[in-house]
Amino acid sequence: MFKSLLSRGTGLGFAVALAVGLLATATPAQASERPIDITGYKVSNITVSDSNCRNLTVTASTKVKSDFVDSFGSIDVTRNGGLVSMLGFEGRKITDRAMICPSFSGLGTYKVGPAEIFAEFDYYDSYFGEYWSDYSDYTDNTIKTFYVRGKTKSTLTAKRSGSKVTLTAKAHVYSPENYRYAQYNAKGAKLQVKSGKTWKTIKTVNLSKGKATVTVKQSKKKTYRLHVPTATWAASTTTKSVSK
Repeated sequence: MFKSLLSRGTGLGFAVALAVGLLATATPAQASERPIDITGYKVSNITVSDSNCRNLTVTASTKVKSDFVDSFGSIDVTRNGGLVSMLGFEGRKITDRAMICPSFSGLGTYKVGPAEIFAEFDYYDSYFGEYWSDYSDYTDNTIKTFYVRGKTKSTLTAKRSGSKVTLTAKAHVYSPENYRYAQYNAKGAKLQVKSGKTWKTIKTVNLSKGKATVTVKQSKKKTYRLHVPTATWAASTTTKSVSK
């Protein structure tokens, strides 16, 4: 019915107004409150190394009832409670692209949902012995979290003095708001030493002003590296190994 209304040039606004009017007057015996439900979203995390906007594909999985006919609506994409983008959909297959501009909206945690849904469904009227259409307008509160992270870079240098080795690590993360890489005060970075074919963590540090310095007592030559784990707003990074 939605498509037939639109094809006659009535416009989406008229179709919505007509449907709402019908919803207010029709009281079928077998009304469906939620003809279509969103059961989940598929959306990828992204890592940025420039300040350009991106079109991020979002696909929703849905479950429809047997009386479902058609639907349309909108899905919010937010960060920190603020609207970033809005997705539109029609029918039971929901796929759209969200415009994500990290230079404006920033890095970190984003959410897809909730969705405002307007759905058409059929019901059988036993009095007339016919099937009729009715409408339901509701909010689907399904939520999916995804992350927009800045690309990170890191370096590790080593200096020996007798039986002590001083290791200095530096890290930078791309800041889309500033259009450049900035000092990254990473938390929980792991200083590791190579033991056979594996890496063993010998100290966990937090970087300050994008830098951390650690002195270890080691008379023998060893190979070291620093691993920075993934954060909500910054990708992980591992330095090249150094031997001293």
